[in-house]
Amino acid sequence: MKRFLVLMIALMGATTAMAQSIDALVLSLEERAVAGNKISVVEDSETRAAVSIVEAQRRAKEVSGFRIVIFSNNGQYAGDNAEEVLTKFRESFPHINAYLVYESPYFKVSVGDCLSMEEAQILMAELLPQYPKAYPKREIISYEHLTTSHRAPISMPDSLPGASVDVPRIEQM
Repeated sequence: MKRFLVLMIALMGATTAMAQSIDALVLSLEERAVAGNKISVVEDSETRAAVSIVEAQRRAKEVSGFRIVIFSNNGQYAGDNAEEVLTKFRESFPHINAYLVYESPYFKVSVGDCLSMEEAQILMAELLPQYPKAYPKREIISYEHLTTSHRAPISMPDSLPGASVDVPRIEQM
């Protein structure tokens, strides 16, 4: 029963503290004292292995990427304003994933799941007319978001402004 309890505590701690190692988890549990009582963690080697597997699986399901921040504010009604921006964005761009994020003290709305800066810049160019203060931000993107996103293929125009050049024909005499 004790092994099960320790395993459950370790797994819950591992899932809530994404980048926290087992040693840091054990130290945090041992530092907690309630009414003078101290927690002593007795760890089994199987517990350490199980938590390591969970951490490795979580890291394997994430990738570094970019999102476009279209709203960032820390004012009195920032949360309400962020929700309003999120709702309007989802109506205008249903094919792009959008997220409401709180990074103390800012409420932010970030959109898109871009794997490269180039992809983020293309998306930002599409959004700038409606969101002139938009900027790219590096974020961790889960594979789940990439596979379930409503990603529309990037369409390039037939001709880019200034890209076509008329070359005069030189006729031989």
